Amino acid sequence: MTVISEHEHGVVRVFLLDAQLRATLENTKSYAAVCAALGVDEINPDDVQQVETQTLAPMTLADFLRDGYEANVDDLTEYQFQLDAVSDTDAMVLVMRTGAFVTRPTTLTTEGAARLIATLREPHSNFTFKPLPNPDPDATLQDPPQKKRPSDAAMSGRIATVALLVMALLVWLMIWIAG
Repeated sequence: MTVISEHEHGVVRVFLLDAQLRATLENTKSYAAVCAALGVDEINPDDVQQVETQTLAPMTLADFLRDGYEANVDDLTEYQFQLDAVSDTDAMVLVMRTGAFVTRPTTLTTEGAARLIATLREPHSNFTFKPLPNPDPDATLQDPPQKKRPSDAAMSGRIATVALLVMALLVWLMIWIAG
């Protein structure tokens, strides 16, 4: 079983088809049997390539994936034995990009009529996370300091100041009117 996440991108899977599924695919020209073999509802044919290994000669399947899909060299090295074994036979493989699986997330049945033989990353999916620079690794992030609420005495002082200004204005107004 292989799980394809909702946000997966840049992965190529290579499936080896058994003789019966290969014959069905060649006769019907439909991916319905492949969908049934993989346990999915629908496949986007634009992201699926059928490859007959005998047509690749003198290339190997690994060469084809490296040149055609720019597959990650480390991944190709990991699956070299399986890919070489398939290259030496008359077989049909399906090369499927992540976009081939319309419904995601989904779980694939990878054993049986369509057997998964390699999972490879494309070059644009090679990324690493670099740690952010931190001048003080022992420092912890803190919330910004909150403004202090003015005390009751401060509020009383402000009210008294406003009242004195109002009274001074009234006194000045009386003097002006009288004068």
